[in-house]
Amino acid sequence: MNGKTTTQIQNVTRNVIGESAQMQEVFRSVDLVAPTEATVLITGETGVGKEIIAQAIHDNSPRKNEPFKVINCGAFAPELIQSELFGHEEGAFTTAIRKHRGIFEQANGGTLFLDEVSEMSPEVQVKFLRVLEQQEFSPVGGEEIIEVDVRVVAATNRNLKTAVNRKIFREDLYYRLNLFRIQIPPLRNRRSDIAPLAHDFVARISESYNKLITDIAPEAIKYLQRINWYGNVRELRNVIETALIFAKGKELKKADVEMAVENLNESDEHADTHAEEFRDSFAVEAGPVQETNGDPDVVPEDVKGRLSELVRTGTMSEITAYITLMRYEAEIPHSSKQDIAKRLEISVPTLDKYRALAEEDA
Repeated sequence: MNGKTTTQIQNVTRNVIGESAQMQEVFRSVDLVAPTEATVLITGETGVGKEIIAQAIHDNSPRKNEPFKVINCGAFAPELIQSELFGHEEGAFTTAIRKHRGIFEQANGGTLFLDEVSEMSPEVQVKFLRVLEQQEFSPVGGEEIIEVDVRVVAATNRNLKTAVNRKIFREDLYYRLNLFRIQIPPLRNRRSDIAPLAHDFVARISESYNKLITDIAPEAIKYLQRINWYGNVRELRNVIETALIFAKGKELKKADVEMAVENLNESDEHADTHAEEFRDSFAVEAGPVQETNGDPDVVPEDVKGRLSELVRTGTMSEITAYITLMRYEAEIPHSSKQDIAKRLEISVPTLDKYRALAEEDA
């Protein structure tokens, strides 16, 4: 693996496509942390490819010939997740008709990828913290202490710091997990990756469908690059796969892609509920921003206060309407989006999220 402009992580079981500078930074982080035993926290929106990066960490580590196990903590009912993680003894509960080895035991010697780690209940968090610190646990309904040697890579699409502030995620567990963090940026913030990803999906999926489609039209690529992809790489893959079903020629055309997008598009009847995600990101990222000379930028209290209030209590429409004003302001000479982000005391990626929503609603 290297930091060249054309990218695939080498010697891994899955290809990781990314030519953007942001993904090159992700790859460099994988290079640095993979040979170590450090716990890794991978953050990013749904569909950005967190499991693939976890796989890359494992496959570039000394544990590469040992098990790589995956569990989605949000896929199990609270009463079952302990059994899935730590196993259970026969008769531990009504449906426990036989002894079950948990995934920690199955991953012994290798790597365990815990997706949606934020969905753990407080009771499970206590037991999980003990495994991280002491590498031992007891199965549900048992007293035997089982020792394991497992490297943990965790992932979440939620803001764990905000979860800590809300008292729904343990602070000590947060700091134990947040040893080395890899943030995967959303696809809409790295549009240079869309073309290579699309070409890769066309090649692989068309082969599995026994279709002789070997290319994608430049007009189709340009169309794909204009979409914001809030479902990220997973959504892009779905569109390509659907477009291949529609396609009849040897080249995937813009019309095929447009039909796929229309076919998969579903209106959101509860758009305002998405505001909470942006409140979370603002709550953590807000803070004094220093100018290059070390002095804090002067932020007009009415601007900062208004946005802060909207992010906490406003609807998505109200937030995006206000950010639209910021977008117009960004077009004024000597008032770049970096300047606006500093004035509002938020990061540029957060401002980009707001601006993207404003453009979508405009």
